[in-house]
Formats: sequence, C-alpha cells, structure tokens
Amino acid sequence: MTLVSNSTTVGILYDIENAPFEMLNYTLGKARRFQPCRTIVISDWDARPEQKRWEKLLRRPGFTFRQISRTFLGKNSLDSALYDSAKILYEEGVRRYFVITTDSDFVRIAEMLNSREKSYIIGVGTKQASETLRNAYDEFIVYPPEEKPKAVKAGKKAAKAQVKAEEQVEAEKTRGKHHKDHKEMQAPSEQGEGKKTKAAKEAAKALNAAKDKNTAKDKKAAKGKQATAAAELETAANAEKNAKAEKAEKRGKAAKDVKNAKDKKAAKAGKTAPAAEAENAQLAEKAAKSKKAETSQAAEPQPGKAEKKAARKAAREQDPPAMEMAGMLTVRLPKTLRQNLEERRQHEEVTMDELITYLLMRGLAK
Repeated sequence: MTLVSNSTTVGILYDIENAPFEMLNYTLGKARRFQPCRTIVISDWDARPEQKRWEKLLRRPGFTFRQISRTFLGKNSLDSALYDSAKILYEEGVRRYFVITTDSDFVRIAEMLNSREKSYIIGVGTKQASETLRNAYDEFIVYPPEEKPKAVKAGKKAAKAQVKAEEQVEAEKTRGKHHKDHKEMQAPSEQGEGKKTKAAKEAAKALNAAKDKNTAKDKKAAKGKQATAAAELETAANAEKNAKAEKAEKRGKAAKDVKNAKDKKAAKAGKTAPAAEAENAQLAEKAAKSKKAETSQAAEPQPGKAEKKAARKAAREQDPPAMEMAGMLTVRLPKTLRQNLEERRQHEEVTMDELITYLLMRGLAK
C-alpha cells in the first residue's frame, strides 16, 4: 500500500476493533485544528461491513480514507497492519498523528514514531486507558469528554464574582490612600523639581551624544564589512575564472592527445597494409606451388616412406630461407584437434609444423 504524504499531512490510526464509530467521528472534529492540510484515516474498514455509517463517513470532504490489508488473521493482526501503515507514513515524512485506541499494545507504535525524529502524537481513548498508554503520547484526549454538573458551575461562578467584588473594594481603598499621600508629598517635591528637570535634560543630551557616537561606529563597521564582502566576492570570482581556464586548457590538451593517438594509429595501419599484402602474395604463391606439386605427385608413381622422408630432409637442407620467410605462427588448439593432428603426423612421419603448414596451404588453395 503506497500512501503519498509529507510533513503537512496528519495521520489518523483507527483501532476499529476496540474503538466505536463515535470516537472516530469525535477525533475527526479534533483533527480540524491542523487544517488546512491532508488528513489520512487508516483502518480495516472491511472488518465491520455491518456498519452502514462507514459509507456516509467515507464521503466526508477533506479526509482521505485508506483500507489496509492484514498479513495474517487472528489476534493482534490489526495491530500489526496499523504498525506497518504507520511506519510507511513515518518514512514518508508525516510527523503528526492521532491514535484512536484503548489497547496498550499501541505503545510500540508510538515508540516507532519517535525512533529517529520526534513526532507529535495525540492519543484518543476512554478514561480506562492505562498510564503506560497515556505517557506514550504527547497529548491524551479522553472520550467521552467529562461534563461538569451545572450546579457546581453556577457555584463556582458566584464565588468568582464575590472574590472579584471584594478585590475591587480593596483596590478603591488603596487608591484613595495613595492619593492622600501624594498630595502631602507634592509640596516639598516642587522645590527640587527645577533641579531634577535640568539634570534630566543633561542626561538626555549625554544619551543622545552616546547614541550618535554608536551610530557612527556602526556605520564604520558596516562599511568595513561591505568592503570585506566585496573583496571576498572578487576573490571568489577570480578563483572561478582561473578554474574555468584550467578546465579549458585540460580539455584542449586531452583533445590534442586523442588526435595524436588517432594519427599514430592511422600511420601504423598505413605501414602494415603493404606488409600484409606481401605476406598474402607469398602465401598464395606457396599454395599454387603446393597444388602444382600435388598434381605432379598424383601423375607420378608414389615413392615409399623412406624415400619421402629423405626427399623432405633434402628439401629442408636446400631451401632454409624459404621457411624463414614463411614466419612463425602460434595457435592454441583444442585437445581433441591436437590428438587428431598428432595421429596424422605419426602416420605421415613428418613434423607438426610441416603438417600444419601443409593443411593451411591446402585450405588457402581451395
């Protein structure tokens, strides 16, 4: 199940097996304090198909209702499914949750939601909820909310009004006493009023002078900071310019190296082409000679093995430069092919080089 969400999303985990429909409806009202945002309500709605009120609830605007799938049936299967869904929301960045349940097993969900980064979790449950469950949340709302009796409310209001009236009377008495003392003290204070006014003016003048001095210092410091920032910007621009120049130089050098390598390769290919043509011509000439020799041998009567051996030995002794011109070829052969060649060499009573050269020439002649 994929739940697209982010930090502006509120997740509501609803334990449909242990919390009634009214508790969910009450929580949806409380969740509106986070609006405007996306609110995802997760539960196994198919577990209570007899509740016709779900259909009306699922059409409620501003909320997204998700169906979760249980990985197994039996006790704690819904707890496990809600745990997995909460983990998905947490990994997608959701950090505000409502958990509707009175089951203490949901403490592990709260611990998981605070594992790497702190989440704000509000629990909603009955007053029978355990202290462990309450302490796992940042806030716990009791459902149904406790209503205070009207008589107690009225008595408290009357008590508050009486206390307020007594405080007002005391305040008026205190105000009158202060007024009287003020009149008595006013006469002697008028004599020193002129001195106080003069001292106040001098103090204000000194304060203004200090302010002007501080302002000048601040302006000077601001100018110095601006000059420093400008110098830093200029240094950074020069460094960037130098880096770009070095990069361009490296690119040019690399392109030059590539071009030189290509030229060398082309020159080498041009040199080796004539040599290859000469070698092919030599091989063709040899193949023609071999074919001619075979034709003549077929026309003449076949000599014996001893005569063949002696003739080959004499040919090798008479024409060693021809063998050197043929060059040297190293071939890695499969084991079975090697065995076949060895058997034929023994049968023909020749060397392996002679046998392979003969076979190659026959193949080229075809």
